[in-house]
Amino acid sequence: MQHPLRIGTRGWRHKAWQGTFYDADLPQEWQLSWYANHLRSVWVPADRLHTISLDEIAVWIEDTDPDFRFIVELESASAYPETDPKQLSRVKAMAKALGHQLDAFVVDVKTGPIAEKGFLEQIRSEISGVPVCLRGCPAQALPAGFGGCFDSCEDVASSDSPYTIVCQADGDLIGVRTVIETMQQLNTDSGALIFTDPERAFDHAVKARTVADLLDA
Repeated sequence: MQHPLRIGTRGWRHKAWQGTFYDADLPQEWQLSWYANHLRSVWVPADRLHTISLDEIAVWIEDTDPDFRFIVELESASAYPETDPKQLSRVKAMAKALGHQLDAFVVDVKTGPIAEKGFLEQIRSEISGVPVCLRGCPAQALPAGFGGCFDSCEDVASSDSPYTIVCQADGDLIGVRTVIETMQQLNTDSGALIFTDPERAFDHAVKARTVADLLDA
């Protein structure tokens, strides 16, 4: 991996974090600022808690510093040929609003053949410099030019992509170290280790950042 590994969590607006990661009386609108003081990257899920709008993005940019990075999940429905043409314009607008703080897009492609998802190729070709990472596609089957998104139990060693995301469900430090060392050896420009436990991901990510620093990752 050519650039430092980014470490973060899937989302930041988890109710279970109130009173643990966040102070019990911290307003929700201050949560991202708090998060960004401890971790340097976040996956924005395609769910109701993290609904994306241009106004919301403007707030996120204001609440974080220029070195903080976002990985934005696109709804799976966006991948299909019958997608409203306006969807591409919407994705372009999101990319423009996030600017250099947008690290990658990610979309779940488990539900159908990648060859039918021409919309993803449009994003990849028309939004320069922003990798499109495919979740659910084995590393060996990644189409040229696309990034990969894998669970930590999957084989990622053969991944050859511009951006690689590995999702980790637990915080076992031995397992985390193994994942980080594997990612260091990848033939990829950049990548992120994302923790997904909705209750303890923040704790797992903070500890993983310490491990990564020790490994110079």
